[in-house]
Amino acid sequence: MLKDDGDIIRGVGYVAIYGAYTEEAIEDLLRMLHPVTPFTEKEQRWPISRQIKHAIEIVKTTRFETQEDLLRILDACLRAFEWRNEIIHGRIYGGADRSDDLKSGRPGVPDRKVESAELYELANWFSDLSGEVARPTIFKIPRFLATYKKPD
Repeated sequence: MLKDDGDIIRGVGYVAIYGAYTEEAIEDLLRMLHPVTPFTEKEQRWPISRQIKHAIEIVKTTRFETQEDLLRILDACLRAFEWRNEIIHGRIYGGADRSDDLKSGRPGVPDRKVESAELYELANWFSDLSGEVARPTIFKIPRFLATYKKPD
C-alpha cells in the first residue's frame, strides 16, 4: 500500500502508473476471453472505458465461479477510471498562498480542491483492482474455457 507523503505530483504519477497496470489486467482478461469473443486489434485501441464495457458484455455471457464478483469488479473499474480521468485530464493549480485546485476540462464542472490523500487513495484502489481483475484469470476462467464450446 502506498503511503500518502503529501506530494500531489507524486500522487498523480502513482495514479497514472497504477491505472496503467489495471488497464493491462483488463486487456489480459479480454485476450484470455478471446475464444468466447475475439479481442481484435481495433478493439485493443479502444479507450479503456469501452474495453471494460466490452469485458462486462462478454463476462455476462459466460458461467464460471466468481463471475458475479468479476462483474462487480469491472463496474468498480469503470468508476475508478472515471475518477482517474477527472484527475489526469484536469488541471491542478496551486501555490504557496492558496490550496491546490483541480479545474476540469469539461464544461460546467466546478473547480474543486484536490489533496494528496485523494490521489493516493485512487492509486491504491487501482492497485487492488488490478489484482482483483487478474485473479479469475489464474484458475476460474481457464477452467471455464477448457470446457467452452462456441455456440453454432
